[in-house]
Amino acid sequence: MHEFTVEIVSDRVARVAGTGDELVAPVGKSIQDSIYEYSQKRAVDAGAPVEVAVHRSGRCTQVTVAPDGTASRSAPTGPIPTSADRGEEPANADMIAEEPVSLTSDALGDTAHPAPDDAGQGSAPHPAHDARRQPVSVLAAPGIIPGATEPARTGIRGRLNAVLGLSLSPKPSSTEMRLRVAAATIAGPIPDFSTITVANTKGGVGKTPIAVGLAQTLATHRGGATVVCADLAESGGSLADRVSVPPPDEQNIFGLLAADQAATGHLRPSALGRHLTRQPSGEDIVAGHHDLTATQHVGLSGDDAAALASILAHHREILVADTGNNPLAGSWQWAVSEADALVVPVPLRRDAATTAHRMLLDLATTHPGRLDRTVVIITDGPGDTPMVESDTVDAFIALGVQVLRMPYEPLFAGGERIVPHHLRRTTAGSLTVITATVVDLITKTG
Repeated sequence: MHEFTVEIVSDRVARVAGTGDELVAPVGKSIQDSIYEYSQKRAVDAGAPVEVAVHRSGRCTQVTVAPDGTASRSAPTGPIPTSADRGEEPANADMIAEEPVSLTSDALGDTAHPAPDDAGQGSAPHPAHDARRQPVSVLAAPGIIPGATEPARTGIRGRLNAVLGLSLSPKPSSTEMRLRVAAATIAGPIPDFSTITVANTKGGVGKTPIAVGLAQTLATHRGGATVVCADLAESGGSLADRVSVPPPDEQNIFGLLAADQAATGHLRPSALGRHLTRQPSGEDIVAGHHDLTATQHVGLSGDDAAALASILAHHREILVADTGNNPLAGSWQWAVSEADALVVPVPLRRDAATTAHRMLLDLATTHPGRLDRTVVIITDGPGDTPMVESDTVDAFIALGVQVLRMPYEPLFAGGERIVPHHLRRTTAGSLTVITATVVDLITKTG
């Protein structure tokens, strides 16, 4: 496939690397339209699709354009530039959904919202080591970048390796290598105990599937018994109905809290395990309380949520909190205020986008700095209203939050149990990139 790179240098000018070609957007057209028209002409001249990498403000979007004008994104998913981005490109910056698109502005949408020049957010540096270096044996193996030396397994190089017995490494800019880098980020060091909160006060927007997907991806790359996904809805949500292995009816948060109160000292790992349900990827889940037949039903409070986190902090690395829709509930307030990373799923529906935007505006006032650790996930679905996307993305970017896209996943939308190996390949890739971005938020300083 023919490949070339375009760098956008201003709102109306772009340069094609290695050719000297300069694209200038005429009045009434965006620079993305000009890039699209130029790419289609290159595809027609070549008689085959071309892959164009569009760079702007340290971000990259890869799009494949066919001679007939069809444009499709070339990699799993990726962040839309935000007002908080640094000039340095993160490892997963150029990954966007591998789904057909009908509008040129959508195909090149990753470059349609340049990041302002203000200072931004980035990953935390590794902790500083003592300057007095310890002696290292000359026999020690050299350091290896995770996945960098492994032969390619997908794409043209992967097929050549399989057919000819070669050991070609993936291209540094390839989807495979970007996913390897994202996986290495997920498996990297994090604080002792972290909370990832999935929230949107609008119901039916996909909070639970995203929470389940994040927990599965974290456990896949960090190992089993490191992650717990908990239903922190005030009166119990749908988490138990969406995971691969459902918990017994009597197994819930209140049962775990009662066991901890009855224990002498910290709850032992074996006792904790009796109140968690292990999933195929290695993560555990703890369900909410659904018993509404009790004479005096008490919803999950903020103190209950804090007690749960305190118990898990002795045994696990990460809590993924699946929240309900009531922002006045104590458990919701705790999950949002204590979140080391806040994930907000937003389908392309005006009601869902408006509710999420209003929620973030409130959080900007009540929890200063919370938006610095927030990522909005634009989810594709059958009920999408495409004309909402531009306004939606602009509104969230104006708040300074990161914005990523998630391709349509039938298993998420259908309400069935989410079995990891039943997910689409694009969904698994998207979850890897999204999870790596969340880990970056967890490890950032400040």
